[in-house]
Amino acid sequence: MTPRSVPLIAAVTANEQAVVELAARQLAAALSEAAGESWTCSCNFTPTLNRLVGTTAGSVVVTSLLPSLEALDRPWPEVEQELHDTYNALGETGDTVMICTILRHIDAAEDAERTARLRRRIRQLNLLATELSRRYGALVIDIDRVLSDIGGRRLETDFRLGGPVAAEHAARTMALCIAANALDAFASVKIQDKARAILDAHRPAGAFGTEQMMTDLMALGQGRRKQRVSTLTDTVQENHVGWLVRQVLKRQIGGREAFGKLAGAIRRRGARESAALLVTGVSRMLRTAEAGRR
Repeated sequence: MTPRSVPLIAAVTANEQAVVELAARQLAAALSEAAGESWTCSCNFTPTLNRLVGTTAGSVVVTSLLPSLEALDRPWPEVEQELHDTYNALGETGDTVMICTILRHIDAAEDAERTARLRRRIRQLNLLATELSRRYGALVIDIDRVLSDIGGRRLETDFRLGGPVAAEHAARTMALCIAANALDAFASVKIQDKARAILDAHRPAGAFGTEQMMTDLMALGQGRRKQRVSTLTDTVQENHVGWLVRQVLKRQIGGREAFGKLAGAIRRRGARESAALLVTGVSRMLRTAEAGRR
């Protein structure tokens, strides 16, 4: 029997290629166990982000912001505009596009001036990831949030994600995010849920479970009642819904395909939560459009 397959195509750095390959093996093993049949996750890599455009059909697209960190002397407006243009083009394909954020830890061996510039650029890129998600429907794999809470020193790594310990944690985070958000075209909801549970059960020691992988944090309340809460998981899904509606209105995605994606969400979340997500996503899209006219 021919194995079922989830093709991954990625534009990442050399260290991150090892992370993607490990995540693919973990995901394939979890899907095989969940389905009781053989699954594979093939990996193809492209050297630059813009080379992905036009080559992603039928694949889960994994992208990294780390290559944009290499040109540290390049003016930020140019970097920002190029990323907007590329993710806009990738969003038009209808394939699931995922963005990996950058771990904020920087090796102490870096000189002070370069360290300051790296930190600023990493903050800019990680913040931009949420904007790219909102504008173009990309889904965020928040490597920074998960690994930062474990600690760069404990992981024996920095923003480059070198070393086997960091690779294991980053790969499990990536595999879980793909299983949670990107498999509607490949696997039934039952298999997806089982695969997520398997990945969650076998996460590395010290790693967060799926419910603990908080990404975007905000302060809620005041004084002693102030709490830090997570918002990005729902926000990213709302962004994706808003993007989906925009694509239908622009006739980039057919109504049947959009309905299929919505039906998958209803199967996963239930009709009530899916309806609320749809209303919130459309409202977010309308607020964005209104702000753009001001």
